[in-house]
Amino acid sequence: MPADPARLGLYVHVPFCEAKCTYCHFAIDPHRPDDARQERYGRALRAEMEAAPAAGADTLYFGGGTPSLWAGARLAQVVDLARRRFGLPVGAEVTVEANPADLDAAGYRELRDAGATRVSLGVQSFDDAVLAEMGRLHSSADSVRAVERARAAGLANLSVDLILGWPGETAARWRRSLEGVAALAPEHLSLYVLEVEGRTLLTHRARSGALDLPDDDLVADLYRRTVETLSALGLERYEISNFARPGFESRHNAKYWADLPFVGFGMSAHSYRDGRRWWNIDTFGGYCRAIEERGPAAAVAGERMLSPRERAEEALFTGLRRREGVDVVAFQAVHGMDVLADYATGLAAPFAAGLLERCGSRLRLTDRGVLLSNEVFQAFV
Repeated sequence: MPADPARLGLYVHVPFCEAKCTYCHFAIDPHRPDDARQERYGRALRAEMEAAPAAGADTLYFGGGTPSLWAGARLAQVVDLARRRFGLPVGAEVTVEANPADLDAAGYRELRDAGATRVSLGVQSFDDAVLAEMGRLHSSADSVRAVERARAAGLANLSVDLILGWPGETAARWRRSLEGVAALAPEHLSLYVLEVEGRTLLTHRARSGALDLPDDDLVADLYRRTVETLSALGLERYEISNFARPGFESRHNAKYWADLPFVGFGMSAHSYRDGRRWWNIDTFGGYCRAIEERGPAAAVAGERMLSPRERAEEALFTGLRRREGVDVVAFQAVHGMDVLADYATGLAAPFAAGLLERCGSRLRLTDRGVLLSNEVFQAFV
């Protein structure tokens, strides 16, 4: 079912992590949270949600951080609040990100009872040596057990994350990861090509020349093989980094790619509605203290209004990430912009290089263009 343009997507940031992964540049709270820390964060988060303008929502996504470190009862409180405050329907897509080693069988039953309908497992790799290099605190065997436990709890919509292009990547090692995916048989897979950026341990190692990063051509070849393998498993690419069985595409993430409104709550959460972007304080103490001392509105760290052209360009970036691309006729009706005419000069090179194609009224990336999408997006800068 496609995302409903009339209803919000709700995002809740749960910042807790036992350790910071070597590639992570997200805002996290690197402590295994005790009860008092969980409760403090929950109070601030619920206060922020209670104070938000009334609106209808049809998806809820718990990201992080590691939401599976938050007690199931506290997740349930937030789901119940989303139902009451935003009319989130029973049975709506409610996603919870989880570390494969965090939950036992009872933990997955708690997630189900709290209202979760979808679990996103941070598998990342099926090679235990790579997991150790990443700073992950689980093994490939933990991933297998996590899927078994989630299935036993009745969770029928499972997604797994994989990272392609880790230092030392080889075709043989990546093949083992794809074999691992086949064994888990998830409904959805998110595939992230490693980007060494931000203030991370991996970035520090890269700058010191200590990383053996794989050749771009190898990564591109492995990506193509992955698309073919996943397709044979029934997982079709519907966005640059996302693959799903029919009917199991992420409804929440679809809002980001379709230029639809979403509201985020919690430390570092971002929101977008009616051309306005705003974002919250990105430290645990700063976020909680702001709400405790000055009220929920003080959680916001900054905001900006996008110009009509900025909104149109962002819609092009995100729309072209989707497999179906952008309907240029519908786009012009909404944004008043003739994409092919207004960007004719910038688009000439991507068309000539076979990175872009026309299919009826749709403009979309070719298979090669998916691998070089950043070069295409430069046309709109």
